[in-house]
Amino acid sequence: MRKLILVTYLLSGSGVLACDLKVDSAWIREAPSTAKALAGYALLSNVGSKPVNVVSSSSSAFAKVEMHETVTENGIAKMRPIEKLEIPAKGKVEFAPSGKHFMLLEPKAALKNGNVVSVSLKDATGCQTTVQFKVGAGASQSAETMDQSKMDHSKMDHSMHH
Repeated sequence: MRKLILVTYLLSGSGVLACDLKVDSAWIREAPSTAKALAGYALLSNVGSKPVNVVSSSSSAFAKVEMHETVTENGIAKMRPIEKLEIPAKGKVEFAPSGKHFMLLEPKAALKNGNVVSVSLKDATGCQTTVQFKVGAGASQSAETMDQSKMDHSKMDHSMHH
């Protein structure tokens, strides 16, 4: 009897409430196996008619997943955590290099090019979207093979005046 209740509970808990959050082009920049943090990027879209507030992210492959943004203050780029990401109705928010990104902290195992990692994003209503992030050079990747794990992001200048 107990099994039946569990099955009913699982069925009622999934599929009924489809999240309005859709995620495309999710990738994680490949880093040396010694890296303590990896950066993840994706395009987040709200397909619903109400704003979606992404309030947390997690992955069994990492100790912690945080949303960060790079902001430039007085010509100095700084990373700061995003506590709540609001995506307007029918809107999109891009997580891309030098901008917003997922900070994937303390990988439980070394990740190589081609690996796929699940990351769950939860919105303010408790709706959870699980996204497959592919490890690799990235969607719009140049031939850059920079090891960012040894860089101090707090003093980095991301300004684009050429």
